[in-house]
Amino acid sequence: MEEYQYKVSDFKGPLDLLLYLIEKNKVDIYNIPIVEITDQFNEYVNQIDVFDVNYGSKFFVMAATLLQIKSRHLLPKPAKAEAEEEETPEEALIRQLVEYKRMKGVSQVVGSLWEQRSLMLDRQRTPMACETKFTGVIDRQALYEAFQVVYQSLKEQKPAEIRLRHEVYSVDECMQRVTYILRRSQRPTAVLDVFRSCRSKVELVVTFLAVLELLKLGRCHTVSEGEDGNTVALRYMYKGNA
Repeated sequence: MEEYQYKVSDFKGPLDLLLYLIEKNKVDIYNIPIVEITDQFNEYVNQIDVFDVNYGSKFFVMAATLLQIKSRHLLPKPAKAEAEEEETPEEALIRQLVEYKRMKGVSQVVGSLWEQRSLMLDRQRTPMACETKFTGVIDRQALYEAFQVVYQSLKEQKPAEIRLRHEVYSVDECMQRVTYILRRSQRPTAVLDVFRSCRSKVELVVTFLAVLELLKLGRCHTVSEGEDGNTVALRYMYKGNA
């Protein structure tokens, strides 16, 4: 089977072409036969018909570098000074080739992984569990007025007698307590009665927040009670109630 003849346009750049020639000739990247490789490289460069500044110029620069290295090999080597430690053009080229070969290998691995990933089917997005939102109307003013009545009725401790008492109330605990009161009564319970069960202003504030949270979650709703219908009450919403 006839071997495919590569063209300059098949390579991504001069380093890609140079690495191909090294692998084709099966030589060590650290011990390049610079004369033969330079001649082969120039044969490919001569194939460039149209000069592209962004593409072809890179090959011409590399060809000039190879010719410089080739001339250094053909000419007698001068005595090297002991203090001279600068990187030679050949050493710089070998370093660039080693780095390019490493990056090309990494690129091929990533490309292979991406090709495998493209053959996989995406899983349908799992819907997030959500709670039903309260869609009724909350009489905020009536709730606030009931809160104010109970808040002002609670007595303040005497300022002359300072006692530190650690009171911890959470909204979740108060929500459970309010739910228990509403379920036990089995009928609408006046908001004032719920708030009057509080023993301190701190507990009252947290209970007020708990009532708002229960209304938002739709676990209870406000109704009008009393003879005149002006008393705000809370009714527990059982599952299945509309």
